[in-house]
Amino acid sequence: MKILIVDDDEISRYPLASLVRRLPGVDEIVEASDGEEAWMLLQNGLRPSLCCCDLVMPNLDGAGLLQRVKSDRRLKSTPFVMISSAADRQSVTGAIQAGAVGFIVKPFSIATTSRTLEKVLRESRASLLEPVSQVARRLSIGKSEVTQLMRKLQTDVSTCADLLEKDGEAESHLPEIQRMQASCSLLGLKHCASLLMFDPAQTASLDAECLSSLREVELQITLALDAALQKA
Repeated sequence: MKILIVDDDEISRYPLASLVRRLPGVDEIVEASDGEEAWMLLQNGLRPSLCCCDLVMPNLDGAGLLQRVKSDRRLKSTPFVMISSAADRQSVTGAIQAGAVGFIVKPFSIATTSRTLEKVLRESRASLLEPVSQVARRLSIGKSEVTQLMRKLQTDVSTCADLLEKDGEAESHLPEIQRMQASCSLLGLKHCASLLMFDPAQTASLDAECLSSLREVELQITLALDAALQKA
């Protein structure tokens, strides 16, 4: 599980990174010194389980990064915990209204910060992905069979994306996309299922949206398979 920490103050990043590193399931911490650097990491494929983001930074502040992420179909489910000083309460309120799921106050309290981050991670995982063991029980099949079905679904998604990239005719692929959306739901891939829900009448650029979402689902299934392998 990857955690992204965004703060222009390296000294502030250090103790938070040390604390986050001790959270259950965290195996990698990625750091960015401002919102623009974080945005580039996200655009280049970083998919953190959580983003801890300072509010006040140069170039692109925390509120600006949050707004960009929540406006991006692929990234909007990324949970944000804002970092603030006690004097920033009004800004924190605005950030929560914009989609942040919590905040931590400098200087960090180890106990309070750990509880906040563990709660956010637990709730985020539950909303995005059903554990493979739970899917296996629900479907009365083995865990290895669940992962096998996920790999088959990933191949189908990749094939559909390749075809769409060639012909640029999203509407002709919608029945297949709807089938894969149902398969995502069946396999507990909740975030992937939401990514594959389209309303052609309300989607301005259907071809681009479908292709982008299919590629994102490919990536998300890879992450889900990696997580299942680590727990095996």
